[in-house]
Amino acid sequence: MLAVERRSSIEQIINENGSVLVTDLARQFDVTAETIRNDLLKLEKQGVLIRTYGGATLVENNSTDMTITERDTVNYEEKQRIGKRAAQMIRNGETIFLDASTSAWHLARNIKDKSGITVITNASKIVSELAECDGIRVICTGGELTPRNMSYIGRIAENTIRENYFANKCFFSCKGVSLLHGLADSSEGEAEVKKTMIKNSESVIFLCDHNKLGRLGVPTIAGLDSVDCFITDVKLSEEWNEELERYDVSLITV
Repeated sequence: MLAVERRSSIEQIINENGSVLVTDLARQFDVTAETIRNDLLKLEKQGVLIRTYGGATLVENNSTDMTITERDTVNYEEKQRIGKRAAQMIRNGETIFLDASTSAWHLARNIKDKSGITVITNASKIVSELAECDGIRVICTGGELTPRNMSYIGRIAENTIRENYFANKCFFSCKGVSLLHGLADSSEGEAEVKKTMIKNSESVIFLCDHNKLGRLGVPTIAGLDSVDCFITDVKLSEEWNEELERYDVSLITV
């Protein structure tokens, strides 16, 4: 395959998936990682993508325009593994925060057999998911409903958490995480709710499928130093491992 044909194929893949990893492309096209990095550099100069650590994302990623049901289908198996592993960290009797991410929704699907736990969430989907679980007490923050994400945001949601609840653990996800800029989202309202959950928790667990690695967003939620545990579905690079170790963040790979 000619280089121009390979770059055309890469452009098609990233348009379909929203992001790519160097290792995956190198394996798919049977070339070296350095060759793929050069391809991504050329495509970045053409304005097709933005290079990230270990891969690239679309310049204009439309994931924020997808409904939560549509986003739930993206990296479904990876999020399911992450959610299942995160669920194992919850002990009976604990109180947990779950944000309105699809990763937290996957976690909720894996805790239905637990008892004596309290779930505080701003996610309508999680409330519905756990509504018939006799052993789980569910508290919804209330607030302004965002129809596409089926979540509650705004001052009411933030104040409900800040003034009334403290959790043993906070499980959340976001648009992306980078070594330089930390954790970021695509919505001010969602970000503020996550910030409040993080502040009012003993332990903070970040649910990170591989598409979030290296992705940037606005606004910033927190730095990596605010996270206690990082659960992901891919083996991280030495640079990522060193940074997590520097902030004493435990790493779980599923």
